[in-house]
Amino acid sequence: MTRYEEVVAALKDMRTMTAHITNLGKIQAKTEDGQLAALLGKVVTGLQHTHRNAVASKLKVKGLTTPGNLYDLADPEIKQLIHYCNTLIPAKKPEWQVIAERHGWTPPQS
Repeated sequence: MTRYEEVVAALKDMRTMTAHITNLGKIQAKTEDGQLAALLGKVVTGLQHTHRNAVASKLKVKGLTTPGNLYDLADPEIKQLIHYCNTLIPAKKPEWQVIAERHGWTPPQS
């Protein structure tokens, strides 16, 4: 499974908000793809902000402790992350190859 497939799978997982923040943060820490790290950072920061505000308001917010997936949310940062990953998944290229090609490397010709 590529890192990009891992991200999409993580977004589709049924988890609590805190578990999503933790899981996506771990993926962000592992990635070497700067664009992926930046997109994950925006998503994690947005989720942390939402979670912090819900906890601070001491309101019972639906979804705060109830497991859910993030894949179907209308959040623009999440949609951008999904689009980025879905663009790279069909090629089945490992993360290092995506980064190398972005910097001008091409596979050797047979």
